[in-house]
Amino acid sequence: MAGLTHIAGRCILLGLEVSVPFVHITGMLTLIQFPWSPFCITIRHILKRHRIPFTLRNITFHNRAPVITATKGAGYTVPCLVDGKRGICDVTDFGQEVARYVDRRYRLGLFPQRFEGLQLILSRYIENELESVGFKVNDTYVIPKRPLVERTMLIRHKERKFGKGCVREWTAQRRSLCARFADLLEPIDNMLAASPFLLADRPLFVDYSLYGVLENYLFNGKTKLPDLKHLRGWHRMMKKPD
Repeated sequence: MAGLTHIAGRCILLGLEVSVPFVHITGMLTLIQFPWSPFCITIRHILKRHRIPFTLRNITFHNRAPVITATKGAGYTVPCLVDGKRGICDVTDFGQEVARYVDRRYRLGLFPQRFEGLQLILSRYIENELESVGFKVNDTYVIPKRPLVERTMLIRHKERKFGKGCVREWTAQRRSLCARFADLLEPIDNMLAASPFLLADRPLFVDYSLYGVLENYLFNGKTKLPDLKHLRGWHRMMKKPD
């Protein structure tokens, strides 16, 4: 096929995932990611739901070379979106640089000016209060199953931030963490009782942000969404293509 470069990964075309050697197609976006990262899931779902073709490149936690190379040293975090010769990643606290780039590039309307303040407040709740509980639950399932070197580097990273033995502690606290996660979702469920989406009659950035955090929590296949009627209905709608 003309214009393809083969590297390990998958190809996403119009929201469909195809298992192939990683392909970079000239003129097509490439998303560099960790598959379970809530922030990567957010960007991935924006692209898939809006049927924007892209290739997907999964990297190990400790290998940031593809991101550093793509951004010419300007960044090292995922998600990293490669558009031609340009690499974009989030570089600020609560960064939305990648999402805003996609929004501008494809005129998706995910950041209406009239909701700018509300989206900022709500996204900080989702990406701080909620995500800081949900990722711990998922980590207790995912980290032990990673290959030795990646697992060791993940544990090192977590312990430098949260203290020695933190993953073992989260495993022991799994039930209480799940209960806390459900409690934090109740205000969101209440919001969704009055509207099909968080702030408008269509998904905005905060809906995708919430979707990323929830899908991170569910990534391991062992956890389930809390029994919150409106949240579950919203989640079903968010899974559908736009």
